[in-house]
Amino acid sequence: MKFAKAWLAAGVILAASQFGALYAQDGNPEWRAQRQELVQRINANRYDVGTLELAQQVLQTAQRTGGPESADAALSLVLLAHVHQRQGQLTRAAQSYTAALAIQEKTAGPDSPRVAFTLSALAGLHYRREAFDQAIALYERALAIHEKQRRPDAHAVLYSRQNLAAAHRAQGAYAKAAPLYERELDARAQPLLAVALVH
Repeated sequence: MKFAKAWLAAGVILAASQFGALYAQDGNPEWRAQRQELVQRINANRYDVGTLELAQQVLQTAQRTGGPESADAALSLVLLAHVHQRQGQLTRAAQSYTAALAIQEKTAGPDSPRVAFTLSALAGLHYRREAFDQAIALYERALAIHEKQRRPDAHAVLYSRQNLAAAHRAQGAYAKAAPLYERELDARAQPLLAVALVH
């Protein structure tokens, strides 16, 4: 199959564009400075005790300056969950992702791109646990949100579809994975076709 070699390694994908959009939002200056330092550590692949302590501090600052159900608090929980996950603390990561998701669904609405991002992150954690049924359900919700909010060839849609296909494939459901991979490749080909037509 034409998609097989291209996406054999596909699994849990945290799209950098989505992550960047989340932490680009405004916030308290103290929180922004701490968050920026934390993001720099994450980008440098530093997941030591100091990074965990900083992630906890970022959350505390967000809760103190913006409130426990603020957008800043939700983002801080996502960052903390990501650090927990990279340290192998999957139960704590799931708790933080779930708490962030509850805030985002309440404050931004169930169809918010932020909700879709956190759904994908939590799905990725379940994928790592090989809890594929749970991962698939969350990936499906995230993909539905992105398809409603964005163009079919938008990166968020493509990444969500790829993640869902990878989860089906890991479960051995190749018949469900194949159409998703095919749709993704077709969507990625559209801009190339448009360029070819105008030249």
